[in-house]
Amino acid sequence: MPLKTGPALALALALALALAGCGGMRRADGRNNQVNTERQLRALVDVGVVAIRIGDYARAILTLQEAERLSPTNADVKHHLGRTYFQLGDAERAVEYYQQALALDPAKTDVHNNLGLLYLNTREYEKARAEFQHCLDDVTYSNSAMSRFNMGLLEESMGNKDKAKEYYLQIINAPSQSPVAPPAYYRLAFLEYQNGGYQPAVDLLSVAVRQDPDYADAFFLMGESYEKMNRNDDAAEAFGRCVVIDPSSLRGVEAQRRVRQIMKDYKR
Repeated sequence: MPLKTGPALALALALALALAGCGGMRRADGRNNQVNTERQLRALVDVGVVAIRIGDYARAILTLQEAERLSPTNADVKHHLGRTYFQLGDAERAVEYYQQALALDPAKTDVHNNLGLLYLNTREYEKARAEFQHCLDDVTYSNSAMSRFNMGLLEESMGNKDKAKEYYLQIINAPSQSPVAPPAYYRLAFLEYQNGGYQPAVDLLSVAVRQDPDYADAFFLMGESYEKMNRNDDAAEAFGRCVVIDPSSLRGVEAQRRVRQIMKDYKR
């Protein structure tokens, strides 16, 4: 797997390497050694987190394993290693690291949320439900909207569309909307689209793209909804927005094809 680079990763990596190279310059006293080790650990974790974010999982594993050697009982390091292996599709190792993180720090609710996502991905639905419910029961958890959204995905996967809607509606009807609100609008729109509610789908997607103007998936589904209503001008515009936002993905390529087809139909 090629190693990706970027300004954020390069900066974090430079810091980690600089701190890692300080070993020969450390003073003899234990306190200074401990401070240097903690700084090096934080730098390595920062590199690992950035690498996960940009999809450079090879670098993430190498960096986080070095952090694990420095601090074998660090729950954050175990959690991020679990996240990396989950992204690589290695569910067994991901579960192992998530469980190690929880054994070290049972209060890390984010780990429960990510473990629930893993179980959802492997279709172990009752295990997933238990993890998401744990997150929802934790009144101190700041990311509860994400767990609520994941519970909606779980209900969708199990064919319980009405229950899924309830979770999505709880998110969008909350007094202060979270970053999860646009995906919640999208999922509600998708369920409307599946039931032939094309105009309600467009209405929901319009809110989603107002809140997140770069939401390519929402524009694509909007284009499909307009197509179903034979509103080809609006469909072409929505597909065009998808192309502008995400031209090189499979979805962006398909959006380009749809626009060309609409234009070709006009010429007939």
